[in-house]
Amino acid sequence: MDSLLKDLADFYARLDHFLLPSSRACGICGECCKAVSSLRVYPLEMENIRMHIKNELLLDKFRNFANSDVISIWGSSSGNCPFQEGVLCGIYPVRPYHCRIYGHYDPRGKSLLKGCVYQGHALSYYKREELPMIDELDRLNDAFSKLSNKP
Repeated sequence: MDSLLKDLADFYARLDHFLLPSSRACGICGECCKAVSSLRVYPLEMENIRMHIKNELLLDKFRNFANSDVISIWGSSSGNCPFQEGVLCGIYPVRPYHCRIYGHYDPRGKSLLKGCVYQGHALSYYKREELPMIDELDRLNDAFSKLSNKP
């Protein structure tokens, strides 16, 4: 398990480096943690968050938003992401893949919040396969799934 979590951390570092050329100075308003309709969190990412925060109450609160593999935390009547601390992310070093690519990639070119510094600078995508390094994330999650299902 530790090896997979290290591989995930390495993956995140490479992804962040890949996204660097499209990075903009974020406005740090925290609105993306309030208004986006859903967030996909993969099982390996959930385990990574669990290992990072070591707070089962907060993790349970996060899980309570779960619907299968999709955690609907934004734009719902339930409120903000439980990891949001003011306008900042309380799990920023281990934030999920889709939080990392928000702003850089915009589903169908319609989902960025008005006023977001990435508005007009994001790459539109129509299929999941168009997302950066998604195949590698899938391989990591498959390995985690196989490890988790061993007797």
